[in-house]
Amino acid sequence: MSQSRKTRADRERERAEAERRAWEQFRPKLDALQSFADAMKLVQEAPRPDSPGRRFYSNLGFFLNSFAVPMGSNYEERALYLKLIQRFDTAGELKPGAGQKIQQDLRRAMEAEGN
Repeated sequence: MSQSRKTRADRERERAEAERRAWEQFRPKLDALQSFADAMKLVQEAPRPDSPGRRFYSNLGFFLNSFAVPMGSNYEERALYLKLIQRFDTAGELKPGAGQKIQQDLRRAMEAEGN
């Protein structure tokens, strides 16, 4: 007996569910980061391209390289980046004053998304 082909809606639903599960696995790892070095190690654990969750690792890598808000990041990611920057700043891993600017940028992006 042959299997029926999945509809586009079914495939999109499965992809969204896989992405949600990937976020649920990635989120506690991001929240637990304490240092820039640990954050870079997490980026290196990224799944292969086109895999569910890859964008979270890519967003983190972009953020760590530029300290700019990744365009594809969601509100919750930005909130976790905000906490991460606060930890980096407290640990002295950022140039003086840089942490405040990065935090302001993240807050502005979060406010813009909330509107």
